[in-house]
This record gives sequence, structure tokens and C-alpha cells, in this order.
Amino acid sequence: MSGGRSESDPAHRHAYIAAMAGSIPLGVAALLTLLPAALLPSRFGARGHSGLFWLLIGVATVGPLALEIAARGGVWRTGFSATLWTIVGATMLVYALICLVSQPARGLRVFLLPYLVALAVIALLWSSVPGAPLPASAMTAWLQVHIGVSVATYALITISAAAAAAVWLKERALRRHAVPDWIDAVPSVAEGERLQHRLLLAAEVVLGVGLLTGVATGVVVGADGVALDHKTILSVAAFAVIGILLLLQRGSGLRGRHAARFVLIAYLLITLAFPGVKFVTDVLLT
Repeated sequence: MSGGRSESDPAHRHAYIAAMAGSIPLGVAALLTLLPAALLPSRFGARGHSGLFWLLIGVATVGPLALEIAARGGVWRTGFSATLWTIVGATMLVYALICLVSQPARGLRVFLLPYLVALAVIALLWSSVPGAPLPASAMTAWLQVHIGVSVATYALITISAAAAAAVWLKERALRRHAVPDWIDAVPSVAEGERLQHRLLLAAEVVLGVGLLTGVATGVVVGADGVALDHKTILSVAAFAVIGILLLLQRGSGLRGRHAARFVLIAYLLITLAFPGVKFVTDVLLT
């Protein structure tokens, strides 16, 4: 590939080092934009239109995205910390868009925002771990499409997992006749199941496109066949799990906590495929 690794190009190396140096204070600032939305009391935004809800969700969305833009430094950062920040920013953007069209989705904030804060903290802790950044010249059109589709897939499955957790815990609370105050903000079981099903349909389509763009990217760079690496195998497994769940829901009406298990398995597989592989290669093996 014409760009190669950025370490071999002094200009790209200088840009990458500058980006690394500035990523920690930028990361702290991005984390601070997430905290207010994560700490927002559950009664805000779940029903009706709350100006405070939209203000804090907007800030929590802009913060990680601004970090991505400011810390790029002329290269595409591929390290473990950068991958987590990309996930946080993409998930917040997709979640904000979903909230615009689905009022019940706003209640997923109770699960989703604390989780994204935890990812942001982990990203900060590993900010100094070096990666293998790609210069702009190495970012072919197919590779950019593949990265965008992959990130969108992960965001959709993350929000689907939050919906699955909401359905699971709501069912459990109702069975025990002990519903805590915070769970009132969570969508009802029926709303959560509908939202989860739609998100999974979207994730399955986008993941399928991602697998196809991955093949196309390999063809463009002259690879022989499909690379059966850990990422590809785990992504195909997640695609299969989601497909099986969608078929079971259509054929047997699988719902509730049983369906939630499938969603969480798919989320585990896709997590191992993306940040999981990055953690092994950039942290454990470096």
C-alpha cells in the first residue's frame, strides 16, 4: 500500500506523536461532556420533551466526536484507546438520532450512558498505548466505507444490547413485584422488544454490508481470497446469531429474556471482533 505505516514517514510520525500528546487532555474533556448525561436523573427525557435531556445528550454527542476530529492529526488512529473513543462517539451519534424518532429509546440512557462513560475511562487509561496509525494516503474509498459501516454496526448492536438489558430487568422487576423508581424511565417490555427488534434488523443489514465491504477492500488491495482472521470469524458468528434470533422471533415468537440472551451473545462476539482484537494486539502483545 502506498501509504504504509505512518512510523516510516517522518511527517506522519510527527503528526501522530502530536496527536498522541494532545489526546489525554482532549479525552478528559470528552469524558466530562459524557458525565452530565450519565448522571441525569432517570425521570428526565423518558416521557415528553425535555430541553435538559436534549441539551445534555447533544453535549455528550459532540464531545467524543470533537475529540475524534481534533486528535486525528492527519492520520487515522487505530490503537485500542482510539478505537474505544470512536465507538463512544459513534454510539452517541446513532443513539441521538434514534431518540429523535423513538421516544421510548430515551429511557435506554439509564443503561447506555454509564456504559459509555466506563468505555471512555478505559480509553483514557490506555491513551499512551501506541497503535499503528494509517496516513490519509492509505485510506482508500473502500476502506473508509468499510470502517464507517463497521462502526455503525457496533453502535447499533450496542444500543440493541442496552434494549435487551432493559427488557430483561423490566421483566424481572415486574415478576418480583418490586419495581425501583429508576426503572420507570426504562421502556415498557413491549416497547423495548419492538425497539430491540428494529435495531437488530438494522444491525443485521449494516453488518452484512460491512462483511461485503471487507471483501471488497481485500480485493482492492490485491489480497488472495477472504482473510479468515479473528475479526472476520467473530463478525460472521455475530451475523449468524442475529440472523437466527430474527428467524426465531418470526417463527416462534421468541421474546423477553430468552431473546435478550441472543442479543447479548451477539454483542459479546462483535465486541471480541473489534475492541477485543485491538486489546489483544495493541495491549497484551505489545
